[in-house]
Amino acid sequence: MVTRLIDINTASVDTLSRLVGVGRSRAEAILETRISLNGYKSIYDLTKVPGIGNSVLEQNKIILTCGTFKRERPPPQNGRSHSTSRRHSATTNNVSNMVNNKQSILTTRLSTLRSYTPSEQKSSPANHKDVSMRQSASSGSEVDGCETRSKMKRKSEIKEKGGSPGKKPCRSAEIQNAFLRALENGYTPSALRFGGSSLDGPTRRRFMSSSHFNPPPDLLNWLKIFQNWSGAEKLVALDELIGKCEPSQVRHIMAVIEPQFQRDFISLLPRELALYVLAFLEPRDLLRAAQTCQYWRILCEDNLLWREKCREAGIAEVNGKQTRRRSNSGVPRSPWKSAYLRHHQIEYNWRFAEIRPKKVLKGHDDHVITCLQFNGQRIVSGSDDNTLKVWSASTGKCLRTLVGHTGGVWSSEMANNIIISGSTDRTLKVWNADTGQCIHTLYGHTSTVRCMSLSGNKVVSGSRDATLRVWDIETGQCLHVLMGHLAAVRCVQYDGRRVVSGAYDYMVRVWNPDTEECLHTLSGHTNRVYSLQFDGIHVVSGSLDTSIRVWDVESGECKHTLMGHQSLTSGMELKDNILVSGNADSTVKIWDITTGRCLQTLQGQNKHQSAVTCLQFNKKFVITSSDDGTVKLWDLNTGEFIRNLVTLDSGGSGGVVWRVRSNHTKLICAVGSRNGTEETKLLVLDFDADHKL
Repeated sequence: MVTRLIDINTASVDTLSRLVGVGRSRAEAILETRISLNGYKSIYDLTKVPGIGNSVLEQNKIILTCGTFKRERPPPQNGRSHSTSRRHSATTNNVSNMVNNKQSILTTRLSTLRSYTPSEQKSSPANHKDVSMRQSASSGSEVDGCETRSKMKRKSEIKEKGGSPGKKPCRSAEIQNAFLRALENGYTPSALRFGGSSLDGPTRRRFMSSSHFNPPPDLLNWLKIFQNWSGAEKLVALDELIGKCEPSQVRHIMAVIEPQFQRDFISLLPRELALYVLAFLEPRDLLRAAQTCQYWRILCEDNLLWREKCREAGIAEVNGKQTRRRSNSGVPRSPWKSAYLRHHQIEYNWRFAEIRPKKVLKGHDDHVITCLQFNGQRIVSGSDDNTLKVWSASTGKCLRTLVGHTGGVWSSEMANNIIISGSTDRTLKVWNADTGQCIHTLYGHTSTVRCMSLSGNKVVSGSRDATLRVWDIETGQCLHVLMGHLAAVRCVQYDGRRVVSGAYDYMVRVWNPDTEECLHTLSGHTNRVYSLQFDGIHVVSGSLDTSIRVWDVESGECKHTLMGHQSLTSGMELKDNILVSGNADSTVKIWDITTGRCLQTLQGQNKHQSAVTCLQFNKKFVITSSDDGTVKLWDLNTGEFIRNLVTLDSGGSGGVVWRVRSNHTKLICAVGSRNGTEETKLLVLDFDADHKL
């Protein structure tokens, strides 16, 4: 295919505006400069045009050529030749004698102004002809001023008769006719000057594009004042000026400004800078930008760009199965983008999508499920039927039943393929989850093992015998015994360095497990302590006295007392200084433990109708369960109720959700009843995305 060359000495505005980086306003400037220079000598003369630099020239020079510039002579009018016209001009010397020397100078200046094509004038073959006719008329006026007036008169006569059919009136002709009438009424060359300075090219173009030729008398002073203002003051002035404009004037401003922004700046930038600019867009806007063109789509698929978006969204890693495949358009798809879209789809599923059919896991008959663990692949449930069951989270099948305890199981922990359980038979057992084998039975406590906390290869157990014991789960040995509480130990937390325990003696204690020393006794609660959270810096304790206290683990000082609940705080979870507490008063509260301020209270017409039994939360959601037989989903940031995830038919008449555990894609609920109205079972809800990304 042969590329058609563009002659810069003959091309129209429409043709020139299609050049890369030019646009209509610059094309009009190219035409004006061509006339003022009496034609271009080479394509490099384009750099004399305002706004046309070397970069624009380099992008277009392969299709540009520079021919001979020719001025057209006006055709004979009414069958008369130019000589006849001159003889006619000679017969009107009485009129030309009335034109003094000043008017001749003005007319000469007018001929100079005519050499610029106004921006409103559309370039076409007819318009080129009109330009050359006006130039010829201007040159004739230098010999005889009357001929100009005579020709302008004939133009006005044509206009009065309606002009050529199908042609719009020439805006430039209207402007110049008005300008001539102004000259005839006595305006002097000073009307074309601002404070004695001649108009430059851009100012003249703006002046000629205006519908009024006489600049306001104080315009130059006004411009000088504007120029001396600061950037902020200029913005205020422009706001006020636009506010004073009529709609037609605002449209004119828009027509002048808008073309300056109609350029694909992203494609003109180096790739690194383009990606830097795109990095400021939200993911939703990146997806829209990718639909602009092929090059934008390639940029918007950049893997590092989407990795940063995933980091901002808290997405830590890409699914190992995902590779850099090509999309239907042939552009390589970013694995990080696929991970982000999958994450977004999962969040949508939690919030809005129809809940898929639940997997129902039955196995503990009509007994109570007392403890629940979930690591993504395995589910472990403990019951007062003396057993634990290991389930597959994907298939819902019971993989094995752990039998060995002679009393009900009341506490458990799981790490990798190791399960630890505590029972009313006063022992702990260490199990291999893969084989179901009991590796160790840990003897030492003299009453029910009510709580435990696992870190590494050590587990700390709390018992109703008021003691805590530190065990090595690899050897089965009791390493340390922590004594000091005066009543049953109800909750314990262990981070590998410090042990924190809460008991029915109203006390919270901080221990050094290696020396068996009690470092701090945190007193302040006036009733039993039922729940604890510990992040290595803060200790948070919940009590039957309705209060929640925040302590400094190093100093033992009480930082905040969180008041607002009306009953026992039965469950809490702490992440990144955000605490979510569930209470027997049927409410859930979200706290900032650094300030002690309650951020949200999850209540309202959709709140639970009975005591909150368990909760989980992440950066987006709070999941709560209750004795009313429901599991509810809330927005962590706004506190708004989203929807019910589980609603038992027996809710309100005995059906209970005892425990919930969740990860990014799954929710596990332990449900049943104490009066036989609801069968004991586990419900598995899956919110994973379809793997088509």
